[in-house]
Amino acid sequence: MKNNVKFKDLSFKDFFFFNKLLTPVFITIIYWVVIALVIISGLSIILGSFALFHYSFSMGMIAFFSGIFTIIGGLVSTRIVFEIICILFNINRNIEKIASASTDTKEVSNNNTNNQ
Repeated sequence: MKNNVKFKDLSFKDFFFFNKLLTPVFITIIYWVVIALVIISGLSIILGSFALFHYSFSMGMIAFFSGIFTIIGGLVSTRIVFEIICILFNINRNIEKIASASTDTKEVSNNNTNNQ
């Protein structure tokens, strides 16, 4: 996803009236933070499973595999959720392009009828 917002071009009006969206700029950063948290939580479950082996082998194995599934499921679901968010922002951007193109077309047609 391309970053379309340049902070140099951002005015107070754009910021306070939501004319330009800032969220797509931060999605990449938030994505990597969530990925790191998923991996850390999965690794902590796996490391905690080694302590369970002392008490029960089967509970240690269940905890070990749930840590692996946490990492895999977390990575996949995080990717899906953030791709859906990016798709929604792309839809919004395309709607803005269509709206600006239709207003430009209306202005041109109004100018042509006024000139005749």
